[in-house]
Amino acid sequence: MARSGAVSGWREAAIPGVVTAPAALGITGGVRLSGGFPTDAVRLQVFEASSNSLAAAQKLATEPTALPWDRTGLTAGQTRWYWLRAVSAEGSVSALAGPVTATAL
Repeated sequence: MARSGAVSGWREAAIPGVVTAPAALGITGGVRLSGGFPTDAVRLQVFEASSNSLAAAQKLATEPTALPWDRTGLTAGQTRWYWLRAVSAEGSVSALAGPVTATAL
C-alpha cells in the first residue's frame, strides 16, 4: 500500500532458485539432464553447445517442467555441454547452473 492509501496490483516478481547439483548422463540417442528442480520454478531454459562455451550455446525450444529430462535426437558419440536456468511463473529467471557435459550413446 502506498502512503496515499492507494493499493497497486503490481508486485515484485521473485527470482527463482538455481537448479541444484546439475548432472548429465549419456543415454541412447541423447543426454539425460538431472538435478534439483527449484520449487519456485515452473520450467527450465536449457542451453546446449558442442563445446564448453556458453557464448556458443543455443537455447533449446523445449523447456522442461521437471527433472530428470531427456534431450533426444543426438547421434552416438556426440558430446554436448548444458547450462540450465529456472523460470518462475512470472517469467523471472535464475542464475545459470552448469556447465554439465555428456556424450550420447
